Amino acid sequence: MKHYYTDLHIHIGQSLDGKAVKITAAKTMNLPGVIQVARDIKGLAMIGVIDAQSQGVRKDFRTLLHEGVLQPLEGGGYAAQGLIIIPGTEIELSLGTGSAHFLAYFPTLNHLESYIHKLQPYVKNWQLSSQKAHLGVEQWLEAVAAGEGIWLPAHAFTPHKGIYGNCCESLLDVLPGMPLALEIGLSADRQMARSIRELGQVVLFSNSDAHSLPKIAREYNLLSLAEGSFLGLQELVYKVKGEVLANYGLPPVFGKYHRTYCLVCEKVVEGEPPLLECPACGSRQVVMGVLDRLVSIADAEIPPEPDPRYIYQLPLKDLPGIGPKMVRNLLQHFGTEMNVLHQVPGEELVKVAGEKAARWIELSRQGKLLFQAGGGGVFGKVVDILS
Repeated sequence: MKHYYTDLHIHIGQSLDGKAVKITAAKTMNLPGVIQVARDIKGLAMIGVIDAQSQGVRKDFRTLLHEGVLQPLEGGGYAAQGLIIIPGTEIELSLGTGSAHFLAYFPTLNHLESYIHKLQPYVKNWQLSSQKAHLGVEQWLEAVAAGEGIWLPAHAFTPHKGIYGNCCESLLDVLPGMPLALEIGLSADRQMARSIRELGQVVLFSNSDAHSLPKIAREYNLLSLAEGSFLGLQELVYKVKGEVLANYGLPPVFGKYHRTYCLVCEKVVEGEPPLLECPACGSRQVVMGVLDRLVSIADAEIPPEPDPRYIYQLPLKDLPGIGPKMVRNLLQHFGTEMNVLHQVPGEELVKVAGEKAARWIELSRQGKLLFQAGGGGVFGKVVDILS
């Protein structure tokens, strides 16, 4: 078994022909740029490119294969000088009381095209990301099976296209069976997920949902896999071999949908959850917070001890006093952001970054930062330190 730092939810902003893929993503998020940043700056070993269904992105994959930049792996997926790329897709489906996003991953482009063939009549635009499919969830699952893929609900607790946040109180109310895996999302953690009893045996991933290059690996996983390939990931999901050793993620309070946000007062609500309306003005015109939603539907008591497999971290750029120039300097000296966040001794950080910046990194490592909660699409911020 080998260990792999893995981010399974990375978008493409634009294909190399100049056409948009993810409208809200940066134009610099093209396939070669994502590969370079994920491997050489962030220090990842495996990524999921979830816009590989795009006509332009599939063309880019084939161009990089022809040029020898990508090499097919025997167990599925593609290698790029030490980085493993799993082709995947994100799609929107209507179910329950709303719509939710789902992720699916496939061994090869040919498998992905078998999936696309099944869905061709139900999706209007195959260039753009995260398109809505006008069919039922069971038909979609048949298309995933036709491509021999694996699937999971995306950012499951968020009010924006999350299956718990937008569609149901129980997955079995809207799905034909329990998924084998699920993506937690930026505003929740493993501890919060433990309040939902039916998730007890579900594999939990934390991923970045990156829309710009710096956001890659703002959340990621340390996986133990029998092999670095689609097959290795599939065996983990099916609990044949492998496991999620750790999720590395933002403290949930920092997440942009953590608490309920009042659209009338234009601020994050304050008070004991669940707050399903604004305690200040009484309005129900709110963006539901992940914490408030989870507390309202929880059916299990959260154990008092934190889950040791969830490790809180902030990207360097979100720490006070660490700007782009400092980040570049740290990466120049220590290689990758993961080295800086987790590996480099404090005294070495001081030599390069100075005492003040090194102290913020150490405080983040120790979980001693205090935050103003995020909500309504706005991230939280560091406001102090724990005494």
